[in-house]
Amino acid sequence: MVDTYYIGKVKRISPEAPVPVVLINQTYSVLGGAANVIQNLATLGCQSCMIGLIGSDSNGEFIKEKLSELKIENRLVYMDYPTITKTRVVGNNQQIVRIDFEEEEFVLTTEEESALILAISKNMADYDIIVISDYGKGVCSYNVCQKIIQQARKHNKSVIIDPKGNNWDKYAGATVITPNLKELSDIVGWDIKNEDEAVHNSSKSLLSQYRLKNVLVTRSEKGMSLCNSSDCYDIKTEAKEVFDVSGAGDTVVATLSAALAASFSLFDAVYLSNKAAGIVVGKRGTSPICYSELQKELDN
Repeated sequence: MVDTYYIGKVKRISPEAPVPVVLINQTYSVLGGAANVIQNLATLGCQSCMIGLIGSDSNGEFIKEKLSELKIENRLVYMDYPTITKTRVVGNNQQIVRIDFEEEEFVLTTEEESALILAISKNMADYDIIVISDYGKGVCSYNVCQKIIQQARKHNKSVIIDPKGNNWDKYAGATVITPNLKELSDIVGWDIKNEDEAVHNSSKSLLSQYRLKNVLVTRSEKGMSLCNSSDCYDIKTEAKEVFDVSGAGDTVVATLSAALAASFSLFDAVYLSNKAAGIVVGKRGTSPICYSELQKELDN
């Protein structure tokens, strides 16, 4: 996934329709989606390998070039559809519209699914943590997710999942799953109030249902809640100023994974993830966390 930004100023309303006219003075593209997760891992100093789909187009090549610049290994499979691209128009520091380019209702072909599973099988033994970053675009199918989780269990690897949608059967058996409050509401089937007890009860109900070891809920201004079979723990937000939440979930998953790979306890890994999220929401656009930024925050 590629995130493209058009940044400019708004000085008038269009005479053609009641919409702002944005005079663009800056345009740039960055890695988005799962590619942003692995970019966060790279800026935290981790060696990683990215496996996924890209289109045979300029944005697909952009992803490969950026991964090469970051010295990130990849096993990318080309597909016949365009690379997913989210284009945001920002005027006077306010996002005005997002334009998405993607194939609706995309379904993996048998060949694509087999290629992904094969790439994962060949590379799993070389890495400490497995991350499934699901954006609900059709790549993280039931078969792909369950093959990953089953193989990870054989290799004694932890699986961290950033979920999407209301089909969590495909995530069954994962080590940690990291829904935000809306995603947690989607899976339980009702709007959950952003209150400790409601979040705890909903999270605990999912542990046995999907054979999960831990549920880590990101709760915006109320921080995070970590629930497992033992107890639930609440971690207050570290954000000093929220400028843009784009990519914050990617940073949480990446920091959590990096810390667990470095043998931090789960609670300490969550603490670091919370710190990292507090930093990136103060940046404009999709921006990764840097090791130096996290170290500086911890030193304060």
